[in-house]
Amino acid sequence: MIGLRRFWNAFKNVAIFFSFIVNFVLLIVILLLLSVIFQITSGIAEPLLGGLYSSFVGLNQARIITVIDVNDTINVKDAIQVVDTITVKDTIPVVLNIPLQQNTVVTLTQPVPITANASFSLPGGGGSIRGNVAITLPQGLQLPVALNLNVPVDSSLPIDLKVPINLNVPVDLKVPVALKVPVNIPLEETQLNDVAKSLQDVIGPLTRVVTNLPKSWNEMWIVIGQILAGQPPDLLQENDFMRNPWPGFRTGPGATLPTFTPTALPPNATVIIVPPLEPTAPAPTATPTAIIPPTVTPVPPTPTLTIIDPSEYRSPTPTAP
Repeated sequence: MIGLRRFWNAFKNVAIFFSFIVNFVLLIVILLLLSVIFQITSGIAEPLLGGLYSSFVGLNQARIITVIDVNDTINVKDAIQVVDTITVKDTIPVVLNIPLQQNTVVTLTQPVPITANASFSLPGGGGSIRGNVAITLPQGLQLPVALNLNVPVDSSLPIDLKVPINLNVPVDLKVPVALKVPVNIPLEETQLNDVAKSLQDVIGPLTRVVTNLPKSWNEMWIVIGQILAGQPPDLLQENDFMRNPWPGFRTGPGATLPTFTPTALPPNATVIIVPPLEPTAPAPTATPTAIIPPTVTPVPPTPTLTIIDPSEYRSPTPTAP
């Protein structure tokens, strides 16, 4: 009985020690995993999901801005109904001869004396007598007259007319067209808007959660304190990234291309300009017949920038507008 109790106490001590070791190892593993999770969250998950969500938002805000050249020939066949009134104001020269053949009645407005030579034949074979006859036609006498004349006309005829027009004018034309048509189509006004919105609704909640996760131990302790205080953080709340996920366009009309600003050298960096080595001529190759000297083309030395302490220097990084 005493041996069994000793065995149990020894087993209990070993189990406690083993449990402590296992818990300690698990704690270290959890801490290491948390450190890796921070790196995965900041370096993989957040850029991946944030980039997808930002791209979908940018797709919805994008516009198709271009100029389309239209060069074509349009065949126009139609009938145009013309209903109008034309005012004609002009002067027409009239030069012509008007033939006048007509019977008319002439009324004398005053007495007309007529004197003529006449021959009178006496009745009963009495012979003939020649003499002068004087006759006065009284005023108001109506005489029938037969006219047969050519009346010359040379005049200018003024015209002031309103001419009504009601015509069907046939049109058969080939019209050349050369246009530059500006196009500015917002994608949010097309069917792509539905696709972009659906993708945003799918990726948005997960992106919001990932961007609200703690990214360092300092933020982790704050979250743990909030949880212990009974006020867990809302991982679905808005943040700066979700309010403005798309940084702007870099290509296309009106876009500002990124500028590259080199990082200045640290003040304690040492810069040495190392000139390249002068080229040396290879050894001449001897042949049984002749010795051909090599041809050497001199290369101008190019200065080389060498940083003595490269750990303190950062390469130029692009700065987005």
